[in-house]
Amino acid sequence: MLISLKQLNKYLPKIQLDQSIEKVINKLGYEVESVTPFSDVKGIKFGKVLSVQKNENSKNLNIVTLETNIGKIQIQTVATNAKVGYWTVAFVEGAQKGDIVFGSKKMAGVLSQGMLSGYSELGFNPDLLPYHPDDLIMIKSNAKNPIDLDTDPIKYFELDDYIIDITTPSNRADINSYYVLALELSSYYKTEFKWLNWDIKNLKPKFKSKLRINKNLANALSFLEVKTNDINTKLEDMLFLAKHNVSVKNNWAIDMTNINLIMTGCPTHAYDKTKIKNDISCNLYSGKLEILGNKEVEVENVLTINDNEGPISIASVMGLTKTEVDSDTKEVAFEIGSFDIKKIRQASKQIKILSNSAIQGSKGINNELIKMGMQFLVFKAKEYKHSFSNIVNLPASTKANTIIQNRHKLATYANLTIGELSKFAEVEQQLKNIGFKMDKNKVTAPKYRSDITLYEDVIEEYFRFYGYDNFLPEATKLLTTKVKPKETIKNYFQKMGYQEVRSFTLIAESRNIFNPFNFKKPVKLSTFVSFEREVVRDSIIPSLLEIAEYNLKRKLTNFSFFEKGMINENNYVYGIISTIKSFDEIKNDIAKILKTTNLEFKPFSDNEYVHPNASAKIYYENKFIGWIGKVHPYYANKVDAFVAEFMDINNETKIVYQEYDQNPLKTLDITFTLELNQSIYKVISEIKQNAKIYDIKLIDTYINNNQKNVTFRIFGDNDNIEKLNQKYNK
Repeated sequence: MLISLKQLNKYLPKIQLDQSIEKVINKLGYEVESVTPFSDVKGIKFGKVLSVQKNENSKNLNIVTLETNIGKIQIQTVATNAKVGYWTVAFVEGAQKGDIVFGSKKMAGVLSQGMLSGYSELGFNPDLLPYHPDDLIMIKSNAKNPIDLDTDPIKYFELDDYIIDITTPSNRADINSYYVLALELSSYYKTEFKWLNWDIKNLKPKFKSKLRINKNLANALSFLEVKTNDINTKLEDMLFLAKHNVSVKNNWAIDMTNINLIMTGCPTHAYDKTKIKNDISCNLYSGKLEILGNKEVEVENVLTINDNEGPISIASVMGLTKTEVDSDTKEVAFEIGSFDIKKIRQASKQIKILSNSAIQGSKGINNELIKMGMQFLVFKAKEYKHSFSNIVNLPASTKANTIIQNRHKLATYANLTIGELSKFAEVEQQLKNIGFKMDKNKVTAPKYRSDITLYEDVIEEYFRFYGYDNFLPEATKLLTTKVKPKETIKNYFQKMGYQEVRSFTLIAESRNIFNPFNFKKPVKLSTFVSFEREVVRDSIIPSLLEIAEYNLKRKLTNFSFFEKGMINENNYVYGIISTIKSFDEIKNDIAKILKTTNLEFKPFSDNEYVHPNASAKIYYENKFIGWIGKVHPYYANKVDAFVAEFMDINNETKIVYQEYDQNPLKTLDITFTLELNQSIYKVISEIKQNAKIYDIKLIDTYINNNQKNVTFRIFGDNDNIEKLNQKYNK
């Protein structure tokens, strides 16, 4: 949210705000991202155009004669919009823009005494204003904003301003507005809060609206009709929008919707009243729509505002071309509503546009904000001398949230005794100033604060206004913690020739078909960024296949990848895919990674997505921990690679102190006769169970008929080698 310090100060007239407000805003729970000067100009003057003449020595230059409070001057310009009798802004001799100091200079034989200014030179973004970037400022003086020779342009345009960029709490829709920010600051500073004179009771409607509103699926839905005398927007309102980085349309109806959002935090939509029918409702719609900007989109089950003939806008998200306000519009219908926040987010995702209105609407708009938004529209219609109707279907006042008083809990959180809570007396008065009501039994929140539902929320309000820096810091009690060894599994993978890859945990529901661990139900997201990321995967293999396919399409055919990632509900697995390594090589790698030889591999043939002749389930201590093999060719997308997916068994070895044996290691060669399909890991495990050995290596394999003879060389100390010799060679 962007805030003008000058604008904010108008609502706290008895104090002078400066850059130190940054600390106060932060104390109140906002987060100030930056405070930047709006403009860098000095010494500029207003000048009244007396004459405009062509410089005969130049093809493009015009000589503009001005009357200023330092006398008559002439300035040359290539701009063509200078008009006699209008006021403009001049960088006269000695004026500055940043480090540039202006002076007089002859141009095409004629003296030019400075430079004439457009809005961009003053600091406004020309892309946001409805003027040509090369045009000069040309203003007619009027009774409300008179200009004379002594008028200071810096004060007139409020250039001596600071723009404050604020991040607001995501759970509060009301806080994205000048109204609430100014109200809270006035309470913090203990000063007068002076807002607009917008009481609807004093602003009588000029005609009765014929609109008939049925809110239907909306939480609330209100309309206001306005008949405009002049569709154009006043300069001060246009510059206000430009300061807040909002594109100005110079169309009163459209610009008021944006100003209303900034001032009250209320998303507002404007329709050309002559383009809609009188019966209005809120319903679900599926089909094609042409949204503003002449863009056609297709939506499914989104909330729309409808008249007798169909949708006229997407609720709180985007208007439609067929009902848009344009330069010929004389009758406007304003709509403010409160809608299901999930439906707003869903619609934004489907049209792939996240408007400011959608962002604000998706935070939840309550009835009190709708009433404030309508009050502001009536106030602005009156200010512009437009005729306005009665407000149609204005919702009843929001029932304020009431929370049971709990002084003991407040004392506990504040680390105080009940008697010491008197230090919060001033804070309680500040909270009352922003609409809280308190007695011995209950606390009543302001009507616009629908986020206050628990006493902990009330405590947060106490602490915001008291100031967290007023609490005395206390040293934390340090507890002895267990130092965990550094994870080295990734290093094991890398030493074995694997490269780490990263993939999305979320995938499309249509791709989440492989479930080797037989999870009971998938983990679906209530809201999601896109349909490609709507469910937590049940297996890491589809993600690895997608990565493999990406590399194969780029002729990268030799690879070995691994990833540690989450599947289903907080289950973590290691995934492997390789076009280089064989089934047995990956088996050996898994045993080394898990630091165990006690793994069993059983045929994996009861899953349609697995290749039945090239896959095996992995068991550890009779528990299924994963699988190894190939994906069935029908589902593998032409990726011919071995894959594996397994859970960590947390087989950490405790380090126990042992006396150092200075004697050299002994070796022992033992030959075992095994069946051809019998795993050597059982033999290795048996050897390790019978003696403490330093190392064991396979040094020879001989196959004879249906048997194989395998010879191991075992390294160990004298006692353990002798123990093995007695067992196997006696």
